[in-house]
Amino acid sequence: MRDRLFNHFNENMAPRKLFVVDIDWEFLWNMYLDGFPKELNPIFRERRELDCSACLSFFKRMANVVAIDEDNGEYVTLFAGETQEEKEIFKQLDEAVKSAKIKDIFISDTKRVGLESNPEMMEDGNVHTWYHFYADVPERCIGNSSQKAEYRDNRIILENSTEQISEEAVDTVLELIASNSLYRGDQWEDVLKIFKRYLKEYEENELDENVFYWIKSIELGSVIVRIKNHSIGVLLKDITLEVPLDEAVTKYERIVAPTNYQRPKPIFTKRMLEDAQEKINELGFGESIYRRYANMSDLSINDVLFANRDYTNEIQNNQNFFDKLRNLTVNKARNFDKVQEISLQDFVKNILPTAVEVELYLSYDLSNNFMSLIGPENKDAPTMFKWDNPFSWAYKNNIADSLMKERVKAMGGDVDVDLRFTIQWNDNEWDKNDLDAHCTTPEGEEIYYKHMKSSKTGGWLDIDIINPEENVPAIENIQFKEKDQMIPGDYLFRVHQYTYRGGNDGFKAEIEFDGRVFNFNYPMRLVQDEYVDVAKVTLDSDGNFTLKSFLDEQVSSTKEWNLQYNSFIPVSLICYSPNYWGDNAVGNKHIFFILKDCLNDGRPNPWFNEYLIIELRDHRKVTEALASIAKVEKTDEQLSGIGFSFTQKNRVTLKVKSANIERVFNVVIA
Repeated sequence: MRDRLFNHFNENMAPRKLFVVDIDWEFLWNMYLDGFPKELNPIFRERRELDCSACLSFFKRMANVVAIDEDNGEYVTLFAGETQEEKEIFKQLDEAVKSAKIKDIFISDTKRVGLESNPEMMEDGNVHTWYHFYADVPERCIGNSSQKAEYRDNRIILENSTEQISEEAVDTVLELIASNSLYRGDQWEDVLKIFKRYLKEYEENELDENVFYWIKSIELGSVIVRIKNHSIGVLLKDITLEVPLDEAVTKYERIVAPTNYQRPKPIFTKRMLEDAQEKINELGFGESIYRRYANMSDLSINDVLFANRDYTNEIQNNQNFFDKLRNLTVNKARNFDKVQEISLQDFVKNILPTAVEVELYLSYDLSNNFMSLIGPENKDAPTMFKWDNPFSWAYKNNIADSLMKERVKAMGGDVDVDLRFTIQWNDNEWDKNDLDAHCTTPEGEEIYYKHMKSSKTGGWLDIDIINPEENVPAIENIQFKEKDQMIPGDYLFRVHQYTYRGGNDGFKAEIEFDGRVFNFNYPMRLVQDEYVDVAKVTLDSDGNFTLKSFLDEQVSSTKEWNLQYNSFIPVSLICYSPNYWGDNAVGNKHIFFILKDCLNDGRPNPWFNEYLIIELRDHRKVTEALASIAKVEKTDEQLSGIGFSFTQKNRVTLKVKSANIERVFNVVIA
């Protein structure tokens, strides 16, 4: 009987996956002892002959062990082998074990369970050999209790993953990965494909569900089984729960890239693309998506506040306007009024009507204000915008605000402050240098990585980068939340090369106060331990800030969009943004100074979602993606220059020539 059970285990159970079912081993032991007639299990000494401690120990560890026949999901028990006298009792034991549910994987802490035999010296001097149940455990099943607990957890987590993640969610994420729209998504592609096959198998499964979960929790491996607990699992669960796709992806990105990650592409699926295409065609916008730079011949006099006389023949419907310009006699300027500050409203109303020439002083703090007007390739195509003309605009880097400021916000720094100093590097080729932002306060206190917060002034280095990541611009930020806490005097802002690791691109910097952003550029390599003074900000006793730059000479030779910084540039025309042309008054208002010879050297987006009509609102992810691939082609015929949003306070210096005088104004835009 022992040998038959031993062989049965080796041949029919050991090659298969082994589990423990939820049945009391003592119940099985007593069933075993009670199942034999007295003649086959007589009393020996004080107990029945088959009632020995060695066999009892074996039953305790092995009687409730089963193997799984994966073809049909049936249990194979220890008692299912060929039997003779014990046929009936083994059949009962087999049925009892098969009636129970799997509760654990089988793990043994020893290679052999039970005892093959032991000798005993009898009273007559002979040695008697007692034979017992035993089995040799496969190597894969040898382990400890913590491993058993891990397998148990895996089975529970797999069931939860199956219930909480839909196949549609997996398909959506795989589509995002295929379109390179998910940060580090390619790392999960193989795992998701395997999990998708598993979900299909689950739907088609005919096995007992508990058995199926136990088998698959072993086969799939810990990473796939525990997918719901990984970052990608959070995304999959949110999509299954129908959380908006962009919101779900943003949540995922915060987990995998809590610093400054910018998604390479808008988030949308194949179904979203098909729906958007259907809506665009339904609205007749098939030709409207093709865009180009606007040029002078596109514009109407009604849309222009000022135009230089060089362009008098290029603007449509302009006869009356330019008749006035031709009648003006321009003499060489002979004197300059003292620079005065004037509001934009007063400038447009009182200065522009008599202006013949206007020049804009291109200071480096306007580097984020470069813009281009965008027009339709097909002038007869209907407008997709909320206003009644087909023109749009795009700022440098496709934003009107500071990229550096946005990066500070993304990394958890505070930008809602009275004074901010931000430095940035590693935004071209990988620059591994460790640059440090420093501020020296009026009392000589140094705010930097060793002394990040000042109790005297409220200054705080709230972002400190030591090891820049590849393809991720590095940022450091020093901010003063409230000027009332600051000490009046000079605040010196500097950059220190703490560790030189081969980067040669220098740095960019921003200082912001009173709603104005001052930009700085230091394009040269900093050697080890070098300090570069950027600017001095002075706070007077009345709470007013003034700034002195130490880098003006560094940018004097810098060109942007074919224009030289720190020089006056002729203005070709001045106009409001297209959403305020004619009778339109939609959204935020901008004013544009189109500059002579200003050439956008990039390919801007042809539109932004906030421009589009409400009928396209439900397709915003696709229209955003469409804008990113339908970028405007490069050309020398364009209307580009400097733009300002009325939502932010700005100041621009303009030189104006009228009939007999040349004056310089600081025009305040607010």
